[in-house]
Amino acid sequence: MNADALPLDALTHSKLARLIGLLSCDDLDTHETERIAGICMQAIDRPAATLQTHYGADAAKVAQYDPDGVTAFILFVELQDYFAVSDNVDELYEQIMDAFEQPQLPGYPYDDNAFETISDFYRWVDAQLLTHHPNYQLISFGESYTHDFQDVLVYRKQVEEILALCKSLALRAELCA
Repeated sequence: MNADALPLDALTHSKLARLIGLLSCDDLDTHETERIAGICMQAIDRPAATLQTHYGADAAKVAQYDPDGVTAFILFVELQDYFAVSDNVDELYEQIMDAFEQPQLPGYPYDDNAFETISDFYRWVDAQLLTHHPNYQLISFGESYTHDFQDVLVYRKQVEEILALCKSLALRAELCA
């Protein structure tokens, strides 16, 4: 049976499980992936109750002020170790460097950069990744309610699939550019 022939719930679950795998660079085992996808599926029908049960009363408020962002919120909370989250680009870049056991990335150019816009910064980061860790690319995912930047490193060859899955699941994701 192909994915398009699956019932809507099964298709959504399958897409979520695939997305979780891609966002974690296939680092999670099947049971963990299924657990997270299951929470997302519960939240479709009972967003506030699901958030309350799994993450507490403050998290349940997301269902009130951003009902369309519940799934992205769950994915971020569950996968937060894979994300770089910050209010400023130098701290964001340090988190990107920390994602690699052997970073090889140059330090942040505090005194020698030509960044006039966030796009300039992201182009520089992508150039560094292409040079030192070409298998990876940075994407922006979901909505951070407390920080300016919420990005995740993913496999470059899977970016288009990630963006397509996010679009089909109505999740905000885009290239960092």
